[in-house]
Amino acid sequence: MKFLLVVLVALSSASATQSKVASDLNEQGLAASEKLQFAEAKKLYGESIAMYQELGPSYKAHIGVVKMNLAQVYGAEGNRGDCAKLLEESVALLRGSLGIENVNSLTAANILGGMYMMLGENARASELFNELLPIERKLYPNDVQLARTLAGLASLQMRGGHADGGMPIAEEALAVTLRAEGDDTLDAALSYANLAEGHRLLGRPARALPLFRKSRAIYERLLGPEHARVSSVMTQEGLMEMAEGKLGTAEQTLTRALEIVEKSCPRCTYERVAAENNLAVLRIRQGKYDEADRLLSDVLSLQDKPSALPAQEIAVTLQSLAVVRQKERRYEDAERLKRRADVLVGSYR
Repeated sequence: MKFLLVVLVALSSASATQSKVASDLNEQGLAASEKLQFAEAKKLYGESIAMYQELGPSYKAHIGVVKMNLAQVYGAEGNRGDCAKLLEESVALLRGSLGIENVNSLTAANILGGMYMMLGENARASELFNELLPIERKLYPNDVQLARTLAGLASLQMRGGHADGGMPIAEEALAVTLRAEGDDTLDAALSYANLAEGHRLLGRPARALPLFRKSRAIYERLLGPEHARVSSVMTQEGLMEMAEGKLGTAEQTLTRALEIVEKSCPRCTYERVAAENNLAVLRIRQGKYDEADRLLSDVLSLQDKPSALPAQEIAVTLQSLAVVRQKERRYEDAERLKRRADVLVGSYR
């Protein structure tokens, strides 16, 4: 019996040591991620997960947290499909071990909802956010997780053509963010951009543009001027400048937005599509149809990549390219593109 006790103590000590090493590897992975050393971060997270797995089922929550961190590396690289899969695993592990109401479970689920939106899976995102909302209102009314859920729901309303319904939700998301974290945070930047998008859709450029610029300034300060999130906001700024007839300024903004995403995250399909589509709209207004054709054709080439481009967005691009081909007097091509767009429109109605 005494020998068994010694063995158990030794095993317990070994487990504690291994758990500490696994935790340290996760921390090192976070540090590597902050430095944008993604290959190193993946390696460290993978080693951390393997060590936790060896320790048994009592470490499922630990694995869930590390998988959430690993997923965000894939997301930052533009690999949204693998990011979503890892997040789904993370959510399952965290809910199974900590419960659905735990803040770590809510965090992973909110990130997953955002990733679903980037993949065009709006129905899945809506279902997830609506599941989280009553929990956060009850248990975390002043927490950033509530703000993230509200921001997601507001964005979904706007995407669905209901900007007027999304605006109160976006305003609440910003208010919760400012209470929870303050004005100079990534979540505040997201909330300002969400609110700006609502004003843009409702035809209020004078209110939208300053909010977009405030959002971009925060992203530039916290992430650097060459980050894909900066590109996303600049893309929207360019639209606003175009709407105001400032085509020269819009050209500078949209060209820069595309340069940023091409350099910092070439696999970030969502950001690249937005930048190229908006720049193509500008080229059409400028009468530069050959350049618009090149940009829109590049966007359509992304549809062959799994989950890269939602059907609704492909349809819009096809319609734009049909207009360009009509201007180029390529009438048969224009008609073929219109038919393809009609088929896709019918598939998501």
